[in-house]
Amino acid sequence: MANIDMQLDLNLLKVFDALMQCRSVSQAAKKLHLSQSTVSHALARCRSQLNDPLFVAGPSGMAPTPRAAALAPAFAEALATIEAAINENRAFDAASSQRRFTLAVGSYFDMVLLPKLMPRLLAQSPGVSLRLRVLGDSDYQRELEQGELDLVIGFTEPAQLSSALQQQRLVTESVSLLSGQVLATPLTAKQLAALEYIYPSDWGHSQLLLDNWLKAQGIERRVRLQVPDFQALPGVLAATALCVALPTAVAELYARQHGLFCYPIAQQSLQFTLVQAWHPRFAQEPGLCWLRAQILAVKG
Repeated sequence: MANIDMQLDLNLLKVFDALMQCRSVSQAAKKLHLSQSTVSHALARCRSQLNDPLFVAGPSGMAPTPRAAALAPAFAEALATIEAAINENRAFDAASSQRRFTLAVGSYFDMVLLPKLMPRLLAQSPGVSLRLRVLGDSDYQRELEQGELDLVIGFTEPAQLSSALQQQRLVTESVSLLSGQVLATPLTAKQLAALEYIYPSDWGHSQLLLDNWLKAQGIERRVRLQVPDFQALPGVLAATALCVALPTAVAELYARQHGLFCYPIAQQSLQFTLVQAWHPRFAQEPGLCWLRAQILAVKG
């Protein structure tokens, strides 16, 4: 068996890995920029050399056999090792690169870090571009492993990102209350319970932090308006007695720009850490190493 397994070349490993991710010959071919016939032929060689069907067609696509599932982690690790070795001494030329990076980010990144990051990127790398996607309800292991995303800028509290991802701390942030009205300070849990809120997300972390803290004290917030993002906040806050819980840097920015009032909530548990996260498979990829360094440079 050892002699048979050693016949699997790098191309077959790539096809096997793509099929594990895509569960479709056509999608694997698209991912690898190969024809379907080439992928089918490579699959046939894998089946022959490993003496196993490996992938069987079913209602949800090509399902891996138990042998394929057992081999997948080792094959993925082997590919990652090879990719890291190849990329180790290959520099990323930011000045001439035309690469586009895709990131999943939240409004905190958009409002606080992006205005600092873009001038830096434009000065150093005029051909590099960013494509930003809105953070969603995912642990992001699959998206990063398959290369659909290059980086995720997300929060560690409440826990969302997969433990399989590598992370780097960017900033630890507190939660503040933003209002168009003057409120009595310092804010207490009883005061917070009496207020009416805007919930500016379908699942935002700063919202969950406050909800969890209040629920621990037997208090549930009264949400009068739920919106998908931060855009409507200044106008609604200025026109109503509603308030909103936001990361402190965002709340302070809105307060300065729109004449609103920002009130820190002095609770140690109401803090979250913003991180950039990536899959270990691409930890040494030169372009991503460069981009991570740029983001780290503007964090504070």
